[in-house]
Amino acid sequence: MMQDAEFPSNPERPGRAPVSIVCVFNDPEVLASCLRRSVDEGRTATTLTELIAVDSRDGGFATAGAALNHGAAQAVNEVVVFAHQDVFLHSIAELERAAHELLCSPQIGVMGAVGIDRSGHILGRIRDRVIGLGAPAPRPRDVDSMDEVLFMITRDRWRQDPLADDARLGWHAYAVEYSARMREVGLRAVVRDVPLTHNSLSSNLRHLDVSHRFVGDSYPAQLPLRTTCGTIQPNGGTGSAASLARRASGLARWERESRAARAAGGVVPVRDVVLADVRFVIDRIAELSGASGIRALDREIAGGISTRVRGLERLGRPTSAATADLATMNAEIGARAAGEIVVLANLEAQDLGSLELAGCPRIVGFSQEARLWMVMGVSRSDVGELWEYSRSRPYAGIALPSRKAPV
Repeated sequence: MMQDAEFPSNPERPGRAPVSIVCVFNDPEVLASCLRRSVDEGRTATTLTELIAVDSRDGGFATAGAALNHGAAQAVNEVVVFAHQDVFLHSIAELERAAHELLCSPQIGVMGAVGIDRSGHILGRIRDRVIGLGAPAPRPRDVDSMDEVLFMITRDRWRQDPLADDARLGWHAYAVEYSARMREVGLRAVVRDVPLTHNSLSSNLRHLDVSHRFVGDSYPAQLPLRTTCGTIQPNGGTGSAASLARRASGLARWERESRAARAAGGVVPVRDVVLADVRFVIDRIAELSGASGIRALDREIAGGISTRVRGLERLGRPTSAATADLATMNAEIGARAAGEIVVLANLEAQDLGSLELAGCPRIVGFSQEARLWMVMGVSRSDVGELWEYSRSRPYAGIALPSRKAPV
């Protein structure tokens, strides 16, 4: 783990406040390798921060709100942080600085690590699986809602307004609901950089539509409401008009990504560029290619905090991740072990000429979130079944592909 010296305190907010981190877990091994390990390693100089792990393996809690409220009731510190079991925190001290900032800002009702604003921009810089995600937020920035991966409220605020325990929310959108609730009473919902890696192995969307409908029905004046898992629309987003709007949005995204993909033409033919988010297919790529391990490198960006983590696993494969410049990326490509795949993400077109790619098989792809990305050590033919739909191929601007793509 990187030492706190790499996260210098901003002189405008030098204070720190210990926190009570509440996590609901159903996999003790994931908890031990991610959140618990990072807390244990990071609090050597901050002994008052605590981790409260709530065991949900026996099904004793019907909703995330019920489980997290159970943990929050045990908190001894003034700020309660809710985090997923598969989060690795790169700096407990920086988390405590964010908590101090929250305590000093009574106009803020809830603060998260990553969220989405009214314009649809993801704010708050984190690592999600194998990519860097979100625009840096060194100071609090207002959002429509925040992701449940990590967010915090004061203990006094929680006593007054505990998390919603409603069957219609279940295990989804509880931070979205809380963001809307705070804004409903005139408080701010903000995100602020808390360096972390979210080593998620799945995306559970079951009953998410029910949760979003509950939030929409509860806060109709805030609709449409942006979330990191889609936009909550009036009337649940049903009807022909909503369907046409979703299709138009999907086609517009396809066109934007197709234009951007052409920048990779110097590496592979444009038609061989995949339009996909590498976060959601990396484990399948590793499986189909027989990879022995995964090394993920996200390109450093202006204003972002550099982080590194080793000792993670993804479905039994040793996994490491780091923020890197182009020179480091080249060194890592050259040091790739036999059977290991290297993921390069957040690339820009001008980066391609600086990467030493000769002789190494690779897949090249693009998505709005991961930008231009490459997976080194595997060829397109090894995993071609992953991208059988036309939506996964760039629109060439001549004629639409014959096969219809899901949107």
